[in-house]
Order: sequence, then C-alpha cells, then structure tokens
Amino acid sequence: MRIIVKIFGGLIAFFLLLVMLIYITGHAYLFKGIRATYLRGEVSATFDDKPFFHQRTVATSSDVFPLPYHEEFGIFSPSNDILLMLEETEASAFLIIKNDSILYERYPLSDESFTSNSFSMAKTVVTLLAQIAYQDGLINWEDNVVDYLPELQGEYAEFVKLRHLSTMTAGLKWEEHYKNPLSTMAKAYYGNDIAGLVLNEPIHRVPGKAFEYRSGTTQLLAMVLMRATGKSLSAYASEVLWKPLGTESDASWHLDAKDGMELAYCCLNARARDFARLGMLVKNYGRVGDRQLVDSTFIASARTPDLRPEYGWSFWISKRDNIEVGYFRGVWGQFIIPIPEKDVVIVRLGKKHLPQSDGIHPDDVHRLIDFVMETL
Repeated sequence: MRIIVKIFGGLIAFFLLLVMLIYITGHAYLFKGIRATYLRGEVSATFDDKPFFHQRTVATSSDVFPLPYHEEFGIFSPSNDILLMLEETEASAFLIIKNDSILYERYPLSDESFTSNSFSMAKTVVTLLAQIAYQDGLINWEDNVVDYLPELQGEYAEFVKLRHLSTMTAGLKWEEHYKNPLSTMAKAYYGNDIAGLVLNEPIHRVPGKAFEYRSGTTQLLAMVLMRATGKSLSAYASEVLWKPLGTESDASWHLDAKDGMELAYCCLNARARDFARLGMLVKNYGRVGDRQLVDSTFIASARTPDLRPEYGWSFWISKRDNIEVGYFRGVWGQFIIPIPEKDVVIVRLGKKHLPQSDGIHPDDVHRLIDFVMETL
C-alpha cells in the first residue's frame, strides 16, 4: 500500500512540476490547445472550434435580404465526380451561385445555419477591409507600417509598407507550421496575446523582395486598421462590409482573450451563404447592387500575380484555360472561388482538401474550376 501511495504521490508531484514548467516557459496556451484538439480526437484546429474561443460579433443589418434561388435550383446537380470528391473531403457546405442566385446548395455535415471557421480566407477579408479604409482616406497602401505600429521590430522594420503585408512580402520572421504544438502558429492560435506575439517577431528581410506566406503579416495589417479607425476589427468589418453586403446573419471573429483582439489572419465564423456574398462582391468587381463598395480596379489588380504567379494581394491565383482565378483559401479546404467569366461563385467548406499535385493549389480547387468552365 505504501508503494502505491508513493507512486501516486510521485505522479502528482511530476504533474504539478510539469504544469509549473509549462507556465514558466510561456507555453500555457497548450492547455487550451489540448482541450480544443486532442481531447476531441483532433490533431489540429478544426472548422467547428468556435466554442473554445471568445468571440466578437460582426453584426449584420436588421434588413435581411436572403439570396434568391436560381430558376434551375432543384434541377441542376454537379457531376458524380464532384459529389464523390465532396464526400471524400468531408465537405460541410457546398454552394454554387450563378447570376447572384443559388443554383445548388448542399450541407452534408450540417445545415444552412451552421457557422464555419474561415481559417485563412479571413486574410482576403482583411485586405478588402484595408482597401475600403484606403478609399475612405484612413490609410494609404504606400504608408510605412511603423507610422501606425512604431513598436514593430527588426533591422528592416522602417521599410515595410502596408502593401507588403497584403502581398506576403514583408520579410517577417514567422514560423508557419500548423501541427507543431510548440510553433509560433500554435501560440498565435491558442495564446492570449496575439499583438504581443506578432510585434515580438522581427522584420528580418528586406521587404518587397521575396514571397513568404506569413499569417503574422495579416495580423499586422489588421492592427494597422484598428489604430487607423479607432475600432475593433469586428466593428469596422460590420460597418463597412458585413452590413453593406446584405448578409443574412451575424458573423463572429475568434479573439485571443475575453474582450481581446481578433485573430485576424484566420477565424471569421460565418454561414456559407454569407461567405458566398464575399465571393459575389469579388465576382462583381466590388459592386453590391447600385453601390461600388470596393474599387473595381483594385479587385482586378489584387487577383493578379505579385511576386509569384500563384499569389496576389491576399488572393491565391490558379490559372485555368488562360484565365487567372483569384480565390479565398483556408487551410483545411475552405474555399470561396469567384469566376466572373462564368458569373459563378463556388463556396466549399469542410474538414480537409485533396493533395496539392502541383505543390501549390489543392487538387479540388482545380477540379471545381474546371467543372465550372466546362459545365456552367
């Protein structure tokens, strides 16, 4: 009996020492990460992890105008190959918008009321918000980041311009690793001080010289917006984007802590139909009804390559049939794919995506675009 007591006491002492060590070394975020992943049978962040985070509402207008249904709704169906692909990748939502109306809609794992994590599709949203702020004279894409964030560190900090943050050419030192629990990304996602984390990462390369996909750069752009507008990112997004889009439901943004800062590089939670409205905004070159919400020239240029052929101003770019398709993309297969040439928007949400045979774009993106080009 004494041996059992000693063993049990030793295990408790070891556990307490481990907990103390985790806190002392600045890894307390691991506890939140474990609750949101491993204790649910997951190995990384998921599209339905909203309950594990504090949220701030991105309010919509009280005047709701649901998307209309296309005259062929209920008649049209994607090919069996597309339907099998959706099943294979565990899609939670799939929408086809044609002529600004719902042609096809399916929710294999949920229903139309479910709000899904956008993951990095939010990066494109932040760039759209920044462009609206530019149009309103609050910022300029050629401004230096240090004019808004003088705390920015690094040898080349004074040379970073706002446009570098959107094009992923800022030269920020940042570990973009999604499954390592000790990585910068894990601490950014599950930690409680995203501003302190990103401002502690230096600008260690000359900006504008190389494309390096870094979530921290989008967070910096959002922080610039917050300082320039004097509002939270959610409040500003509600005012200048979510309400003008005519969205059907409130959205929300993950926060790093209660009443904290939005995880701007990811984690805008919304319904599939409202994600579709973002795609319609881009498809229609920034126009919503009779209002030019975002400059059409910017929409066109943002969806063309910057330093690399696959990336513009926070848009991923796939070239199919000599057409450059700029789309929103989240890490686990969250896609908004506007195709103006066909007057179509594809929204696909879910748990995973197909492999990247070309090393850049998930194969399902190519297959969806090809399907639209050949069928619609």
